[in-house]
Amino acid sequence: MKKTLMMSCIVALSLSLGLTGCNEAKVKNLQDELAKTRKEKESIEAKMYVVTQARDELQTQVTELVESRDQLQAKVAELDSMQQRVNKDAETIAELKGQVEQLTQSRDTAAAEAQAAQVRIDELAAKLEAETAKVRVLQQQLQQVQAAIAELQSSIKL
Repeated sequence: MKKTLMMSCIVALSLSLGLTGCNEAKVKNLQDELAKTRKEKESIEAKMYVVTQARDELQTQVTELVESRDQLQAKVAELDSMQQRVNKDAETIAELKGQVEQLTQSRDTAAAEAQAAQVRIDELAAKLEAETAKVRVLQQQLQQVQAAIAELQSSIKL
């Protein structure tokens, strides 16, 4: 659009000057200005090409950075999920340690009660043996008394 407008202005200026009968010096100046303007136009177009290329490269880099950001966000979300699982596992471990402590206390209590019961059983067994020994002695004495009674009865019957 700018090119067409610029060319139209130059042509219109050239025609108007040429039709009005300008002298050759003015035409030469105008031609020099036209050449200068064309060189400037070409320089600007070259600069625009460089800027366009730089813009395209920057756009490519932006696209790559957006993709990289998206990947990083996905990884962060995954790490957050893993951290939540680790925290939950830590809570579970703490609960299990508490249960282990309770079970250890229960085991220790049961072992102490079993040991106390064993001591009581040993005491009762010792008492039972002592009482059994007394019963044997008494049975022997009873047998002796019965034998003596039987002897007496047999001697009385005679």
